[in-house]
Amino acid sequence: MLTGAVPREFPSARDPLLAVLETPCVAIRQRMPSVRHGLAAVIDRALVEEPEIPFKTAVEFKDALENAL
Repeated sequence: MLTGAVPREFPSARDPLLAVLETPCVAIRQRMPSVRHGLAAVIDRALVEEPEIPFKTAVEFKDALENAL
């Protein structure tokens, strides 16, 4: 929502589901360099899907966002 773009690239010749399953998200600062480093780090971390979900609860995510601002 910050960048106005989806977090992944979706090449037209590729199945979108495979793109989600097999490709990492684009770093938010690649899409919008003006996003603060701390906020970008939290968002990028939230979008990492392996090896495990980085934020276990919405409260953990909220706290990380508040600390980044």
